[in-house]
Amino acid sequence: MTATRLSSLVFVSAMSFAAAACDSGSTAGLASNANGKTRTLLTDAPFPFDRVARVDLYVVRISGSVSPDTSAANTNFVTMATPNRRINVLALQGGLTDELGTASLPTGVITALQMVIDTDSSSITLKDGRVLTGKSKPSIQWQSSAGRPTLNALIQDQIDVPSTGGVAVVDFDVGQAFFPTQDLDPASTDSGFIFSPYIRAVDGTRTGTISGTVRAKTASGAPVADASLRLYFGKLSQPENTWSVFGTARTDANGSFKFSYVTRSAWMSSRGALAGGTYIVAVDPPSGSALGRVLAKDFIVTAGQDTPTGTVVLP
Repeated sequence: MTATRLSSLVFVSAMSFAAAACDSGSTAGLASNANGKTRTLLTDAPFPFDRVARVDLYVVRISGSVSPDTSAANTNFVTMATPNRRINVLALQGGLTDELGTASLPTGVITALQMVIDTDSSSITLKDGRVLTGKSKPSIQWQSSAGRPTLNALIQDQIDVPSTGGVAVVDFDVGQAFFPTQDLDPASTDSGFIFSPYIRAVDGTRTGTISGTVRAKTASGAPVADASLRLYFGKLSQPENTWSVFGTARTDANGSFKFSYVTRSAWMSSRGALAGGTYIVAVDPPSGSALGRVLAKDFIVTAGQDTPTGTVVLP
């Protein structure tokens, strides 16, 4: 059979709307006895802090379920990949992925997805050379996730598993999964990080991208590296604190950025209170910069296409 391509495993921020396991009618085809081989890949939305060099996550296992039972008691999970290795998720930017394995799943719809990590073998390396773990000072506060936790993904849109092949993306957004414990200086890493994972999973065949370039409003118009970006979905007529946070990103040395595996706007707008919303990109300069903040607004995403923001100029 043609392999069902499971495209990316990434951590991402929690959406503010209800975390439905799949949309209505997504259990169609579950009665089939056929199997589709499913590849598991890993990708990441870039970490927003310019003081971090690496984020190494030890991924133990990825499991998925096509059972219509989406409750916590669901035990109908099939192992999709067992990488058992450390992966620098910070390096997986702009749509890059890390393939974790291949497995056969019953054709139908993935209704639940789980990821097991090993926190004792995971770490954050700062640009000054310090390596943060659960036992270092400063440290990563894994909280209840210490050990080998099972992390559940939020399913966005239904993820098809056809016999002809498909793409499932599990998005781990470092910028939302780790945040500094230093309240007075959010950009500081001196007090370590708190781990609070949010994982989303989408059908990669139904997603698009948003990309652009960030430059400074100066005579040279120099590109801005390490600018922090946040992707929102919301109504422009409403204040920013009402918008849903979709993910984070960071500009590269050329000032370029890309949000990958973005759910199409038509599906997002069908989610009740989000009706009529569009994507909004918030751009913040690197810590210590004299540049200002900009909101680039009103972007629509179509599956299989890139939506350009053009050049975003920071004043």
